[in-house]
Amino acid sequence: MVKHLLITSILIFGVVLSSLASATAAEKNSVTPDELKAMLAKKERVILIDVRTPGEHNEARIPGSVLMPLDTLEGVTNLPNGGAIILYCRSGKRSHQALDILSRKGFKDIRHLEGGINAWIKSGGEVISGAAK
Repeated sequence: MVKHLLITSILIFGVVLSSLASATAAEKNSVTPDELKAMLAKKERVILIDVRTPGEHNEARIPGSVLMPLDTLEGVTNLPNGGAIILYCRSGKRSHQALDILSRKGFKDIRHLEGGINAWIKSGGEVISGAAK
């Protein structure tokens, strides 16, 4: 009985540690709207990549962002350099997919915006609209 309890306790402990490791890894791959605002305010080198469609990009986008739709990323061989890459979409789902695609391709220092542009707007982040110049 004691042996059974010990084994069960060890298994539960392993599951908890695994969950914590997964959560920590996910946190390293994302940035909150407030964290992004702080990075921009400190003039950190950040490259914002919008993975939505051109139509969505024209409706509203974070100033200075570059459009690279999700459906084009499989063919990407290089990315803009010069800073941390932050991917965003409408709600965070497509940017998370984009992060997976680009990570598999070997790109480093890439994160995605939690909650996408919706969370950015809700947090008071600046957006612009109209066709990109």
